[in-house]
Amino acid sequence: MTRSSSIYLAIEGIDGTGKTYVARHISEKFGFSTLQEPSPGRIGSLIKDSDWDPVTDYFLFMADRAAMLKDLESMGNIVSDRSLYSSYAYQGYYLSKLFKDEENYFDFFMKSAKLLPALPTHVFILYCDVDVALGRVMKRGATSRFEKREYLDGVQKLYFGLKGRLSNLVYVDSNGSLDELYIEIDKQVTTLLQQVHLP
Repeated sequence: MTRSSSIYLAIEGIDGTGKTYVARHISEKFGFSTLQEPSPGRIGSLIKDSDWDPVTDYFLFMADRAAMLKDLESMGNIVSDRSLYSSYAYQGYYLSKLFKDEENYFDFFMKSAKLLPALPTHVFILYCDVDVALGRVMKRGATSRFEKREYLDGVQKLYFGLKGRLSNLVYVDSNGSLDELYIEIDKQVTTLLQQVHLP
């Protein structure tokens, strides 16, 4: 995205932190267009239909984004339920071990991110106790291959490992109720809109 007045806001966090609720709330209250990963397109369907290894997952998600993010200019302000930072954290749980340490993996991640047509201008990372997140996941029914305690704990640590590396992140506590979360999100989005649209 090249227009300084456009916002591409990504909502991140482990499963059960409320990402989908928050993205929908922002869209409905503030009029943002929405994106969701994986996309409903051919590559997104391929991701959802099979149980891929972490390396294949990483590149499939990157390909899905590359196809999905080509025409953002016409969409105005955008809120996305997940973004490339999900790949950093979720596939990174395994890939960081291949790169021997988190620093080498982060360097690879940032280089591969340059291939995408657009990057989020702002990122809200929702976080909560892993047991709280898993309890919410269990209440909604079937779990996915990503929803294991040890795995989610490692994923959340990678999300927190981004702190200090990137300047466009806001960490939002989602341990409480949805109403409490929405109040904090409204404050953050209102502040963001004021900052971005200052003359």
